[in-house]
Amino acid sequence: MKPVLEVKNLTKVYSNKHVVNNVTFSIFPGQIFGFVGPNGAGKSTTIRMITGLTPISNGSVRICGYNIETNFKRAISNVGAVVETPQLYPYLSGLDNLKLYADFYNKKAKERINQIVKLVGMENRIKDKVSTYSLGMKQRLGIAQALLNKPQLLILDEPTNGLDPNGIVEIRNILRVLAEKENMAIIISSHNLAELELMCDVIGLINNGRLIEYRTMEDISKMVENKQRVQFVCNYPNYAAMLIKEKYGIIAKPVGNSVVMPLREASIATVISYLIHKKIRIFSIKKIQKSLEELYFELLNSDRPSTSII
Repeated sequence: MKPVLEVKNLTKVYSNKHVVNNVTFSIFPGQIFGFVGPNGAGKSTTIRMITGLTPISNGSVRICGYNIETNFKRAISNVGAVVETPQLYPYLSGLDNLKLYADFYNKKAKERINQIVKLVGMENRIKDKVSTYSLGMKQRLGIAQALLNKPQLLILDEPTNGLDPNGIVEIRNILRVLAEKENMAIIISSHNLAELELMCDVIGLINNGRLIEYRTMEDISKMVENKQRVQFVCNYPNYAAMLIKEKYGIIAKPVGNSVVMPLREASIATVISYLIHKKIRIFSIKKIQKSLEELYFELLNSDRPSTSII
């Protein structure tokens, strides 16, 4: 399968400073890529180079096989994007905004308007002026605009910004439908790590201009599981910690009336059986698993070169 987007050694230099430094990744049809990193990490600059809004200092971007610098028109014709904030005419209705943007494409874009309005859940407000819209409604309309040309690559910057919980779930479902049923490749730049965990197939973490992690959610789930800790509430936690270290070489830490240790799920029953054999009474068991957010900060603080296995 050929990638929809190929980014190779992408670099941007401002005043001798590498704002984006040698970034490489690919996105395939039907994949949702979550692009995360702190403010100033290089996310927006990378996206602006991908869309041709910022000149590339070094490296290349190919969209559906077309180089964004040497064949811009063919490359960008496959892209729908909302970069930073949707650009809307507040004195026009949402429908008139869509009609205006559809004129930039072709007749098919206008024919898709009703379908797209329904898809983003704006049937009841589409004829109202944009000036009356909430931030969340403007986000929906921006996504609708980006879908007019039926792109193969959809790029969204903070698509759930300003949405209430129901709206966030709806946008998540919309994007999953686009990926799975229309085989669209999607880039989401976001700070909402909990949402990315539910929505994305691949996560890319950028910091100081470098892509320090690029992994599938399946691999990230395994990383999280490997960092899982287990808490046993028991009598004699100090003694239990000593027994566990002597028997299994695991560093267990007494915490109040419990003992906490890194332990995979498959090993829990074995350790419990051993402790019971040694007359330790186990009152309760709790798995303490790192969230994507905790893993994110751990990777961010390590700031090491990527160990991606993709």
